[in-house]
Amino acid sequence: MTRTKYVSALAGLCLLLAACTNGETAISTSTTETATASSSSTLAGSSTSLVGTERELSLVGCEDAPTEVAIVCEIYDLIKIRYVDDVDDATLVDAASQGLSALDGAASGEPLVCAIPTDEFGPLCEVAAGEADDSEEAAVAIVNGFAAFALDPNSGYLDAEALTLLREEQEGEIQGIGALVSPEDQTIPGDDKQCSAISETCRILVVSTIGGSPAEGVGLQRDDVIVGVDGESILGWSVDEVTSSVRGPAGTEVTLTIERDGIEFDVTITRAAVAIPVIEQDIIGDVGYVRLNSFTGTAGGQFETAIVDVLSAGVSELVIDLRDNPGGFLDTAIDVTSVFVGEGDVVVTQGPDERISYPVSGSAIVPDGMNVIFVVNKGSASASEVVSATLQERGRVTVVGENTFGKNTVQQRFTLSNGGAMRLTIARWLTPGGLDFGGGGVTPDVMLDLAGLTAEEVVAAVSGL
Repeated sequence: MTRTKYVSALAGLCLLLAACTNGETAISTSTTETATASSSSTLAGSSTSLVGTERELSLVGCEDAPTEVAIVCEIYDLIKIRYVDDVDDATLVDAASQGLSALDGAASGEPLVCAIPTDEFGPLCEVAAGEADDSEEAAVAIVNGFAAFALDPNSGYLDAEALTLLREEQEGEIQGIGALVSPEDQTIPGDDKQCSAISETCRILVVSTIGGSPAEGVGLQRDDVIVGVDGESILGWSVDEVTSSVRGPAGTEVTLTIERDGIEFDVTITRAAVAIPVIEQDIIGDVGYVRLNSFTGTAGGQFETAIVDVLSAGVSELVIDLRDNPGGFLDTAIDVTSVFVGEGDVVVTQGPDERISYPVSGSAIVPDGMNVIFVVNKGSASASEVVSATLQERGRVTVVGENTFGKNTVQQRFTLSNGGAMRLTIARWLTPGGLDFGGGGVTPDVMLDLAGLTAEEVVAAVSGL
């Protein structure tokens, strides 16, 4: 199978409210594949019109679905064919109903068209008639319901605006505030606390801020909770809606309501163009220090160049800093891993119908006997976890810090007919040895609190371990 380029999907995993790689962590596949309305409906080719006392409601099969509602059929088919787990129609109908219920109620009596992938979706259209102003609003609420209440937190519907923002992230610079955040629900049992729809328990926490960014400048801190945007509560919003609202043109302002230690306060932030330097390198004593901030498409080559530079200076040890690295392209993760080992697999992905192994590329350039320390934290996600876990398993590196984010899923982005896209989890990844770090993340060999430390301080704390 030809390897596809995978890119981080930050929504649902970690969102950059400014520039960055949006997986789309994730290890997400960027694709130009376009979904089309299917013929899965038993009503295909037919239309049923229900005339009530308030508005006319037309139920259409997927073959007859007009453009404004076709995404319901397109996304339904993608879930059935490509999603990593089986999801029955009853679950999807219930999720769609919850999505519709999040609307404010219909303020229009105009006729409503409702697409029905299967007969089981028929009663859902009555809910749509009471909640949505028009057919397009109903369709968007339905697919948002699919994502928020039937799929994993890393899957999501992206409208055209959100898709544009994501593409900007992948180019490495956007306009926003420069904060890495994570939606978490502490009431969820187990290690995986990720959630999709903001609620009293699903909350958006600040993981870190980018150096020199507006978010850092106003003093946002780790574990701050975003509870409002421009005076409006974000309860009921999707994670992508929060991201889109916070980001905006440089020079404009956004006011966030922040909860810190049980106290709420407002902070007004002037947005700016925020760029993340992919590589930072230094020689500290006889230690080569390289910080990799994201796995962009060009980061592999930059990382290798940085390693060659520090090795040529005669260093005796390497410290690789992956703190707050949200991930990126799987191809780049393979390139980075290949700097340290010359053979074997980097990662294995398991989907509904296939298992794919991704081997290293090229030859290792770091001497076998050299001590290598990887520094990680909670903000180290996706591709960062792939590289850390695999090299830890091979015994090639010592991992130091705190448990990583715990994202072990692969997303692929499918373009939709309305100009938006569906980011869908299509597989889970494992280390070549079969270890799964989903939820709990990669456990360091040495647990160490390195929060806020400079490069010199990190090297002093971990050198020789």
